[in-house]
Amino acid sequence: MFANLQLATWAFFASVIPLIIVYLLRPKAKEISIPSIMFITQINQKKKKYARIFNRIIKDPLFLIQLLFLIALILAISAPYITGSKEISGGNTVIVLDASASMQADGRFDYAISHANRYLTARNSIILAENVPVLMLHNGDTGAAKEVLKSIPRTATTSDLYQAILLASTLTADEGGRIIVISDFTNWDGDDPSVAKKLVEADGIDVSFVSVSGGKNDIAITGGWLSPAADKYKYTCIIKNYMDSSVNAAIEVMYNGERSSYTLAVDAYSSRYFSLKDVSPGITEITLHPDDDLTVDNHAYIVVPVRQTRKILYISDYDDVPSATVMKLLPSVDATFNKQDEVKGIIRNYDCVVVGLCNESLRSSLCDDLADYAAAGGSVVVMAQEGLLRSDTGRLLPVSVSAEANETTLEEVRESVMTRDIDLSDIAIGHYLKGDAKRGSVTYISAEDNTPILSFWRIGGGKVFYFGIPDIRGDDAWSDFHTKPEYPIFWLNLIDYLCGSGDIENCNMQTGSSRRFDSRIRITAPDGRVIRTNNLLLDQTGVYRLPDQSIAVNLYKPKESNLLDSSIVASEKPKIKETRIKTTVKKEFDWILLMAAIVLIFTELYYIRSRGEL
Repeated sequence: MFANLQLATWAFFASVIPLIIVYLLRPKAKEISIPSIMFITQINQKKKKYARIFNRIIKDPLFLIQLLFLIALILAISAPYITGSKEISGGNTVIVLDASASMQADGRFDYAISHANRYLTARNSIILAENVPVLMLHNGDTGAAKEVLKSIPRTATTSDLYQAILLASTLTADEGGRIIVISDFTNWDGDDPSVAKKLVEADGIDVSFVSVSGGKNDIAITGGWLSPAADKYKYTCIIKNYMDSSVNAAIEVMYNGERSSYTLAVDAYSSRYFSLKDVSPGITEITLHPDDDLTVDNHAYIVVPVRQTRKILYISDYDDVPSATVMKLLPSVDATFNKQDEVKGIIRNYDCVVVGLCNESLRSSLCDDLADYAAAGGSVVVMAQEGLLRSDTGRLLPVSVSAEANETTLEEVRESVMTRDIDLSDIAIGHYLKGDAKRGSVTYISAEDNTPILSFWRIGGGKVFYFGIPDIRGDDAWSDFHTKPEYPIFWLNLIDYLCGSGDIENCNMQTGSSRRFDSRIRITAPDGRVIRTNNLLLDQTGVYRLPDQSIAVNLYKPKESNLLDSSIVASEKPKIKETRIKTTVKKEFDWILLMAAIVLIFTELYYIRSRGEL
């Protein structure tokens, strides 16, 4: 049988048929007939016309080699296989794998994977026990389970075994089965996993604990934090000695390719502080020596974002409105103020464009220019105003406005750094523009009728924000947000977000934390994996590379660094009654055909060389 018969058929017509045609049409040597035997020659030609053509093809060894090569390659593409039967363990198995940082000590996680492969059955589910349980596979066969186990990354969070076991019980509740928990059981988040084991076993589900162990941890960085120091930062960390003797810890600091070395004496079973002053913008890595069996806590990473001066183009017919005043006062902001008829051809020279209050509708040409600017990677903020009702904004805005409305309250739809520490209930809204969110947009704040007030979407590689709270002063004011002390903070956070420089807390986090984004973005994990997501779980130590910033992630968990044995007694060989079933498996042999094709390639080269053509 063939898995890719249709593809092989296309390959046959695209390769073998043209090969035969080429040999049929290949030029022949010219024959000159002698007049005295002309009639005899013509008779022979008529009788042997077709025989001569096919004899010439069949007798050409090069043609036969090339034909056999194509046939072997086409058969390999068709993925031939035969079916057979194999006896495997029957039933449903849920594997719970401890993915905590301590499992990286001395190959514990590799041992866990090896154990998991031995307990696979006809149907398998795999749960990764991080600080939140992660379902890696649901009801997969043995082959699928082995592929998942092979590709599981090494993570460095804490593990909530209790919740992972309860999740596993829901996967076996209807059809029965067994749960295998593989862990070092040295520490965990949440409740005791033994309690979860008893609860699940009370429902008639077999739960077995399989223990893995090995390795020791001599020294670790168990905490760290940054604090402002003039125009730079001071970094302080805690270094703990887990040995029964004092140690002179060698500390290596790497910054911009430059290496610095320090020594710190730490007594047995005690901790000491280590500080770095004047940590500059960029990425700094700290490494502890001597090395031990758990290396994830021997490293610490620091990211200090580079705060560059942002060039902001503020488009408005008024320069005394609150948002314009804020632009003049924001640190690291170089604002240029122009009216909308003065910005033709200069928009692309700025990092961000803010469209404030204008005394007429926004010109469609300006909206098109702003959309093109965003598509090329720029950032745009458009504030609500009556002129939008008369404007053809095209593809620029993430909302479609329809009418002016009176009084509403604000509701937070989604958390964001822009609205952090802002009390929405304290903002009075007297007027706003009714409208609907466009498909693909993200709403952070909405009115009572679900009209987006703070909305976002991407155009190409850029960002466009709609800010539905205009800062009109006096009796015509639409809201009092511009009178609040949080107003300049909101703009600072918004500009930081749009221009790619987050605050220091968002650039330095612990494993187990998560980051949410407005849309799916491309992220490179510390182990080199490329992830595309809008909700990132930071489960590895190192530096995550985002399109517009880097995030340093550290363990900083003393419990994970302590590799002392647990009080939980676990068996390496669970005594579970198993049933054996026969299942149909595919035995593929396309590799044999590929080997034959390779042999034919070398045969062709040898034959061409023997004819003196190579």
